[in-house]
Parts: sequence; structure tokens; C-alpha cells
Amino acid sequence: MSELAITYLALIGLIGTYVYRLMSRMADVESRLEAAENAVSSEESD
Repeated sequence: MSELAITYLALIGLIGTYVYRLMSRMADVESRLEAAENAVSSEESD
């Protein structure tokens, strides 16, 4: 395999890792936001 092919595969792997971590963080942020919204709405109903 040529160096260019190895470089492309490495870049694809790095981008895939970045996107996976980004989506994991977004899911975490979404769950935290939902918990905060639920806490605020339960305080308002009291």
C-alpha cells in the first residue's frame, strides 16, 4: 500500500473517532439538558 492510502485511512479513522466522541458528548449533553428541564418544570408546578 502506498503512503497516501495509509494517510487516507488514518484520516478516515481520526474523523470517525472524532464524530463518535462528538455524538457521545451530544447525547450526554441532551440527557443533562432534559434532566435540568424536568427539574425546572417540577419546581414550577410546586
